[in-house]
This record gives sequence, C-alpha cells and structure tokens, in this order.
Amino acid sequence: MKRIIAFISFFVAFAAYSQTFQITYNGEPVGETLDFVATRGNGDNELVLVITNNSEEVDSIYLSKHVIDEVPGSQNLFCIGDGCYDGNASTTPLVLGPGESSNAGSFHLLYNPGGTEGTTVVRYNFYTSSYSLPLNINFIYGNTGIEETDFSVNNFTAYPNPATSNVNVSYDLSGFSAGSACLVITNLVGSKVAACALNGMSGKVSLDISNLDSGIYFYSIEANGKIVSTKKLIVK
Repeated sequence: MKRIIAFISFFVAFAAYSQTFQITYNGEPVGETLDFVATRGNGDNELVLVITNNSEEVDSIYLSKHVIDEVPGSQNLFCIGDGCYDGNASTTPLVLGPGESSNAGSFHLLYNPGGTEGTTVVRYNFYTSSYSLPLNINFIYGNTGIEETDFSVNNFTAYPNPATSNVNVSYDLSGFSAGSACLVITNLVGSKVAACALNGMSGKVSLDISNLDSGIYFYSIEANGKIVSTKKLIVK
C-alpha cells in the first residue's frame, strides 16, 4: 500500500510540474521542431519565442543548445535574462513570476547566415531544476528548404520512465530504406552519454544507464546524421 501511495504521489507531482512553462511562436504552442526562415543574408535575423510560466511559483529558466548541423560561416546565439550567449549554456536564468511571459527584451534568438544558403539545425533545451522542454529549430536561408527524411518514427517509447539501472526503448521506422540509425541519450547541455545502433525497421533496444546521475535526459533517434525525434527520459 505504501508503494502504491508513493507512486501516486510521484505521479501527481510529476503531472503538476509537467506543464511548468510553455513555449509559443506567433501565438501558437511550439512542438518538438520549429522551422524559421531567415530573410537577411548578412545580418541578424531575430526569432522571438514567448515563454510563459504556468506555475504558481517564480521560475528560473535556463537554456542550453547543441548544434546538430551548421551552415559554414553562419552564427547563432541566444539572449536570455541579462546576457547573450554564443556558447552552449546560459549562466544566468530568465526569471518569470506566476503567469508571466517573456518578451523580446528578455528572451530571443539571433541567426546570421553569413551570406550562405542552407539550413542550420540547433537543438535547444529549456529547463528548470525540475522540468525541461527540448526544441529543434531549423534556421533556413535561401531556397534550400528542409531536407526530408525517408522515414517516420512511430511507437517511440522508453520504459520504465523514470528509469534506474536500465531503460528499454521501442521503435518503428516506417519506410526506412537506406542509411543508418541509432538511439542516443544526451544530458541537458546536449552531451551524448549513451548510444547504440538500431537494427531492423522495428524492435526494442536496452541501454545500461546505471552510471548516469539522477536527473533529466533526452533519448533521440539519429538517422543519417540527423536528429529526427526526441523525447524526455528521467533517471532516478
């Protein structure tokens, strides 16, 4: 009975902070991926995302980034709180009160293509001490468009989640016809902490995570060098 009560308490607590803050663009909630078309070839293109604190407490939100694919000569940075960063993580947070939303002065992203057409892909992680949101942004300049993958990811689930010593991940790569795919696990700043190859169009893989510290991580499908789907993993 105690275990059941403890599990219910954890589930309620997890559900309570699972919507701690929300990210919107042009008034619409943002999913796992966002396409942003740059119009200036040799200057900063500003992308304003609105972060709203849905909790009843003051929230300190940090941001980290991991460049997946970069156009040569381009530059991307983010401004959050009191500073702008060209590196991989913010050192000062964006502080929002209950129900408060960010504005362009408190948070925005900048992308300069450097005059070169192409698509820069960056994964951002917005996180507090108890919650995080991953977001892949495709910064597009020119008529290159987005390179489409030749398959989609279905039934992409990790269990148990939260996990302790091992985690199992099921997957289904519909229409997979060429190239290679693997499962990768990264931490909040985008560093890869575990990986394994995927064999076949569907199945299940198991990863030993006993060496990982407790906290929030992300598990992703990487195909032909591109991250195509990302979800959150909690390690206890």
